[in-house]
Amino acid sequence: MSERTDSAGAPTPRTPSTSTDASTAQFVLPAKGFALADLFERVPDARVECEAAIANPDDHALLVVRTEERERAVDAALRSDSGVAAVERFGERADGWTYRVTWDGRPRRLIQRLVAADVTLLSMRGAGGEWKLRLLAPDRDGIARAHDAMDDLDCGDECRRISTFDGGGSARSELTDEQREALLTAFEAGYYEIPRDITAADLADDLDISHQALSERFRRAHERLVETELVVGDRPP
Repeated sequence: MSERTDSAGAPTPRTPSTSTDASTAQFVLPAKGFALADLFERVPDARVECEAAIANPDDHALLVVRTEERERAVDAALRSDSGVAAVERFGERADGWTYRVTWDGRPRRLIQRLVAADVTLLSMRGAGGEWKLRLLAPDRDGIARAHDAMDDLDCGDECRRISTFDGGGSARSELTDEQREALLTAFEAGYYEIPRDITAADLADDLDISHQALSERFRRAHERLVETELVVGDRPP
C-alpha cells in the first residue's frame, strides 16, 4: 500500500468521487488547547506517549511518561490537570512511568468527537508543551471532520501533513522494524538533542548491535524517510 503526501493546510472535504481513499493526517496541538498542560509546565522535560493499541476506544488511555523528575512530581501534575478525571500508576520503567488516565473536559470531548467521526487516533505524543496526533480516516472528509472538531473545541490545532493511501503499490517501502526501533530508541534517548544525551556507541550497545550496523540502519532509514516524506509526488512510482 503506497502513500502519497499532499501539502498541508486546513483540510477540506472533497467530492465523493475523490474522497474514497483512506487518509492519514498529522495535527499539532498546544497542550493548553488539548491536555496535560499542567504536566508540561511543572515537568518541562516530560515526554508522553499514548499506547497506540488503546489510543481512543473510550474515555481511558494508557500513557507512558518519560522524565528525569521524581514520580511524585509527575503524579501531582497529572492529578491536578483539569482534563484528567482519574489517574492510576501501573509501575516504573527504566526511563519513566506508565499511567492509566480517565479523560475529562476537552480531551474527553475531542476523543468522543473523533470516534463519532469514524477517525482513529494512530498515535499521540506530547513534549515541550505540545502534542502531535496522527489520525486515520476512511476518506478526506473524515480528516476534515476531525479538523472541524478541533476548531469547535478551540484546540488551536495546526495540520502539518495529510497523506492518502491509494493501494496502488510502489517501490517506496516503509521502515523495517529494525530501522523503526533504531530511530525511536535514538529519539527517546536524546540522540537528536543538541548536545546529544547519548553517543552512537552507547546507543548501539542499548540495541545490542555493532556501531557499524547502527550506522547502516540510520543511513537506510533516513534515506527512506527523505524519499517518502520529501520526494513523494515528485517522481513516478
